[in-house]
Amino acid sequence: MGRLNPLRIPTHPPSVYAGNGDGRQRPRAQARSEKHIRSFFFRGKHPAGTGIQPRRRRRPHLPATILIGALAAAITSSCGVVFAGPPPALRIVKVTDLGPIPQNPDILGRDGGYSALFQGRSVWLYGDTFLAQPNAQNFTLISDSWSYTTSLNAQNGISGFQERLDAAGAPTMILPETPAEQAFNAAHNTNNCQAAPCGARWALWPASIAVDPASGNALVFYGLVYSLPGSFNFQGLGSSVATWQSFTALPQRPTISPPVVPAHPDLLFGQNEPSFGSASLISGGLLYVYGCGIPSSGTDKGCRLGRVNPTGALNRSAWTYYAGNGQWSPQIGDAVSVFTGDNILSVAWNSYLQQYVAVYSAVFSQNVMMRTAPNPEGPWSAELVAFVAMQPSSGNVYDAHAHPEYDVNGGQTIYVTYSRSTPAPFTSQVRLVSVQLAAASTQP
Repeated sequence: MGRLNPLRIPTHPPSVYAGNGDGRQRPRAQARSEKHIRSFFFRGKHPAGTGIQPRRRRRPHLPATILIGALAAAITSSCGVVFAGPPPALRIVKVTDLGPIPQNPDILGRDGGYSALFQGRSVWLYGDTFLAQPNAQNFTLISDSWSYTTSLNAQNGISGFQERLDAAGAPTMILPETPAEQAFNAAHNTNNCQAAPCGARWALWPASIAVDPASGNALVFYGLVYSLPGSFNFQGLGSSVATWQSFTALPQRPTISPPVVPAHPDLLFGQNEPSFGSASLISGGLLYVYGCGIPSSGTDKGCRLGRVNPTGALNRSAWTYYAGNGQWSPQIGDAVSVFTGDNILSVAWNSYLQQYVAVYSAVFSQNVMMRTAPNPEGPWSAELVAFVAMQPSSGNVYDAHAHPEYDVNGGQTIYVTYSRSTPAPFTSQVRLVSVQLAAASTQP
């Protein structure tokens, strides 16, 4: 497969253990460029616009058409395999935009928003978060943040969100940095830079969260990113999972033994392996985890599937991977793409449809897509456009996904969010959309 890789990547990023010191402010140019790049490779950062719109076809200039068409073909083919599949087992009855998710006024913008019901609360995990005022460590950009609410009825929107605040009254991160990460990020913080290059950072980007009903513990997947100032200048180094036992504490990032990535012993998967954690769920006592894309290949959107007993999630040798034709293999190299999706997505069992439903954003568009399957491994249906998200101020929508804890009538109505950039610098909102479904076999 041809690889699109205009990334200017440092050959030897510092070997400090762990993650992200996203707790430092980057220069405006760096923050903007990094945002747009993540938007391009990880899904067009934030959309903006004014409402769910009917699909419209634009006529871009010919060179852009050729370029986008070529890139989209490369991405959707996922190494030459186009996932058409049977017709989806659902149809869209009604789509309603419920407006933006309430946001702490100290937060200018953030993306992501994976959620799960954990110990009586719906917990939402976000990625890069821009703060209106410096936090207690003098950062105005943190690589992740989180909110929670006990409101579990989304029919008129979701309210009651809270955050844990630091000594300066700023929202806190959910994933703990190691001392080495903290020191590196503090030294390169552009607000008080002590070491070149100013603005370099380690970032921890949260991915999906799965709660084990047997133990009550949560598993929080995340990716480790190393970033330098300038355009196209960051690198995903792998992914892993943090364990969360109590809401009153924070998740922990255990080391993997033996280490998979020696320089970063918290990582369960390396940069040349699928980004496991794009979506996760527990079914029949097993943890199923989708890895959509590979950090070192920007065009790969193929979703591979691994499974493991939740209690053994940190034991790499306990994992098996779907190898096709009903077979599971202990070798990660045998994993095949079960469908083409996106780095951020949701997969959940829908009791109303008696199907698994995947929700994600389509590349280079504002289309929010769905697929169905009778099993986590498939066979997955062709994709269906559920709705068209608001046009962003810049980039594209890239992080649409559903929140199963809010399903109504077993999933007859589901709730989907996506982030969209807004005109002011560093600002965005996360919009909530209700989608009423019906079985494809029923008449409108």
